[in-house]
Amino acid sequence: MREALREIGSRVMMMFSRGVLRGVNDSGPRQQVQVELLKDELRDGLEHMQNYGFTSHPKGGDVAVAFLGGNREQGIVLVVDDRRYRIPLLAGEVAIYDDLGNKIELLREMVKVTAVQHLEAVAPTIKLVGDLEVIGNITSTGTIKNNGKDIGSTHKHNGVTAGSGTSGVPI
Repeated sequence: MREALREIGSRVMMMFSRGVLRGVNDSGPRQQVQVELLKDELRDGLEHMQNYGFTSHPKGGDVAVAFLGGNREQGIVLVVDDRRYRIPLLAGEVAIYDDLGNKIELLREMVKVTAVQHLEAVAPTIKLVGDLEVIGNITSTGTIKNNGKDIGSTHKHNGVTAGSGTSGVPI
């Protein structure tokens, strides 16, 4: 009986482990990782489970691994965290970030998007509701309209007379 309890206790103790990420293979439908756990315990080809709609290719960091039934050959990496790049947040805030400083932060007072080089939005239409403030230059290839009136490079005025110095509103 004692031996059976000891075996069960040993398996329970081996069901979870903390370790260090040593490598990532992101070429297939499921990300495979290599982790170092206990002293001299290197596990390769463990699946890194990720939440639907979110994926990452970690560069390193700490891992939490679950082993089904305590079998150290069947591990699943549940979490990878790299404290070198983590950004501090207030209670209730959420962020997506990377090692370069790109981030999307859902903060208490705003949603803040930071792109270290280039920000691109791709959609058939984009609608902003509210005031828009642009600090810097605007480059456009296409028409620009204000209240349905063309104010871009192809707009025309009516009521223009030579020497009057004034014109009507754009057509």
